[in-house]
Amino acid sequence: MIRQFEEEDAQACSDLVRACIVRDPDIPLATLDRLLQEESPQLMCKRATLFYLAVFERDRIIAGVGGLDLNEIRLLYVAPDHQRQGVGRTLLEHLERMVPPALFSDIFLYATPSAETFYRACGYESRGDHTFDLDGKPLPTIFMVNLPWAC
Repeated sequence: MIRQFEEEDAQACSDLVRACIVRDPDIPLATLDRLLQEESPQLMCKRATLFYLAVFERDRIIAGVGGLDLNEIRLLYVAPDHQRQGVGRTLLEHLERMVPPALFSDIFLYATPSAETFYRACGYESRGDHTFDLDGKPLPTIFMVNLPWAC
């Protein structure tokens, strides 16, 4: 079941994101430390005030969390125990349906290199590498675009 994030989901969602971040081999160690220090239930609640957050709940456990800001997928994480079970694709499709085609011709995101294969399988194309600077620490990503309404 997919539903909108609620404040009481903050700890579980933050824990889920942290569990995924530590398993990502493409995040440099110094950047990983910075991301883990920042990730918190408070940050999750702040995100929910800035853009739409949805959770995928299975058997009363949060198996995934995704965020959408206009036509940008801002985050998409699936708990390690629930990966490769369709949770990520289902969450992504939910977020994509929320983007109004009358306003936006595409949907975009920044994926870590380890997530590129997943997004390609979901119809996204790479438009090049992009490195974010997090207080002097690099976060390598790939800018990806999906043209869901293209013929």
